[in-house]
Amino acid sequence: MPSRPHHGHVQPIMTGPYPSPSQATGGCIQVLSSFVAERIAAGEVIERPSSVVKELVENSLDAGATEIAVILEDGGKALIEIIDNGSGMPPEDLALCVKRHATSKLRSLDDLERISTLGFRGEALPSVGAVSDMSIVSRAKDSETSYELTSNPSGGMNSKAQAITFGHFLGSAHGTRIQARGLFSQIPARLKFLKSQGAEVGQVREWLERLALTHPHVGFRLVSNDKSILSLRPQDEVSRVKAILSDGEDYPVISFNNDGEHHAELEGIRVRAHWIQGLSSPQTRKLVQVVNKRAVKDRVIQQALLSPFKQALLPGQFPAVALFLDVPLSSLDVNVHPTKTEIRFLQSSKVFRAIESMIEKMIAQHGAMGYAASSNTHGGAPLWNASEATHIESSAFRNQPRLQSNWNFERPFAAGPAGLIGNAYADAAVAARETRDRVGGENFSEAQPSVPTHPFQPHRYTGVIFNTYLLYDLGDELGMIDQHAAHERVRYEKLKTRMIDAASRAGSQVLLIPETVSFNAEQRPTLQERLPTLETLGFEVELFGEDSVVFRAIPGEWGTQELRSRLKNLIERLLAFESASHQKILLDEKLFESLASEACHSAIRAGDRIGAYEAASLMEALFSCEHPWNCPHGRPTVARVPRARFEEWFQRKI
Repeated sequence: MPSRPHHGHVQPIMTGPYPSPSQATGGCIQVLSSFVAERIAAGEVIERPSSVVKELVENSLDAGATEIAVILEDGGKALIEIIDNGSGMPPEDLALCVKRHATSKLRSLDDLERISTLGFRGEALPSVGAVSDMSIVSRAKDSETSYELTSNPSGGMNSKAQAITFGHFLGSAHGTRIQARGLFSQIPARLKFLKSQGAEVGQVREWLERLALTHPHVGFRLVSNDKSILSLRPQDEVSRVKAILSDGEDYPVISFNNDGEHHAELEGIRVRAHWIQGLSSPQTRKLVQVVNKRAVKDRVIQQALLSPFKQALLPGQFPAVALFLDVPLSSLDVNVHPTKTEIRFLQSSKVFRAIESMIEKMIAQHGAMGYAASSNTHGGAPLWNASEATHIESSAFRNQPRLQSNWNFERPFAAGPAGLIGNAYADAAVAARETRDRVGGENFSEAQPSVPTHPFQPHRYTGVIFNTYLLYDLGDELGMIDQHAAHERVRYEKLKTRMIDAASRAGSQVLLIPETVSFNAEQRPTLQERLPTLETLGFEVELFGEDSVVFRAIPGEWGTQELRSRLKNLIERLLAFESASHQKILLDEKLFESLASEACHSAIRAGDRIGAYEAASLMEALFSCEHPWNCPHGRPTVARVPRARFEEWFQRKI
């Protein structure tokens, strides 16, 4: 068979021996010198001063250090110094530690499948030495001599470990001190991308705090230009989380874990979280992820962590949470990137479910951002034990459609007419009796004490301030409810229940004067397809002409304020969906956002005056919600102030 002719200047690929760089005079490809290659490799590991600190502190932790000090000058550009009281190195190990890919943590490829140390690639020290003037002084356990090794980027490493006279390391007879001077001084392109001294110190502190969270039994110190920036003594995990994430304020720490859950598919996945309740941030810097004692930044973990908080936070706010995940070593790949901050799970969907499920339960049991409980929640004791709610929260009731009471919050509230107050109270009492009958509970008379079915029981309603905040005497605490935020939550969940639960789609209110809304005539076929969605939500609606739709009834929860404008917005949102089935639209997050907006428009306003019975009905309705702690936009609905706080204010206790 004849060979295919070559076209143009294409030549067959050489398969024989390749020429050396000195022989290859006409080619474009050259073998890089070791000097250049080492700096390129170092660039993958060392990006800025915080990278140096991270790599070297991880080595200190692997060496068993219980005290670690970090000293900076000029944000780390002039000097980065790490001192630890770890196991130290004998001279033969000191001479090898600066060789690329020399490590004490791996012996074979199989070891990669069960890596438990923070470092393992053997790249940290060679990379630091390639971009700075580095010196290492180390003293091994049971040794009376310290040894020193020095290097510089141009002259390479002094491979001889010289015996020197050196003092103790952080009060210990053994340990290691590493100094890196003039970071990137011979790589101007990298140096110019470093930020201000304050910004670089901030990055170092952030990484040091993350590493401190992974090892709370280790003490850490950070000094910059002779000024103490951070000082953490060895402590327990909860205390360390509070010290780092609470900004020095006395926020309660909610601790939660999935130890009591037994799911075969999640076997081996252990999750625990420490949440600084009441504190949020516009950035994700207070979201700390720790996997097998390794500080990481993983999208799967972050999404699973944040998903349950969507209704518990204002838009653009993130919680302060330290999440600790323990998984089998064989199910985790930490060798994804030289920085070792990226990881890959063998079964990421299971990890996602384990985290999301636990965070959902934590929020359900302990409330959300605005629910400021007593400071004794350190150990994770529930603010409200749902299992003790003998009637409202019984399993039988959870299987029933939520919020089916006759409480009519749609009527305008007023302080005067006794009939309205009486009717609202009577409706609440009837609904409570119907609920008890439905779950087979006893029909208690009003003379009997109320069953503690939520965290505001037992309580005594004491009034309202600013015509906005309802006050409740809870014994040793003052409970407060934002009437607007609470009513928003109640209405939102009623509307949402209509979408999800077919049995609850009833109770529309007929309009005395139908409302007509116009739309683009070209969208008529699309709107006609989506009329069942509106009917499901409780609207009675029909097309009128080529470009209009007539609403004859609306859901009972809607109210009539600014009705035409709100109906127009609803039609626009419905038409904005790309081709989607009726059920997909009902469950779409954008439609839920629309419901949140409607709940806000039709809810009781701040400044509206309501009476005691309406306040009682609103409180009961709120605590029957699935997520009572925040309005649909994330603002808190409730807060509690302990009696001890009042005694501090009035100096009854000093």
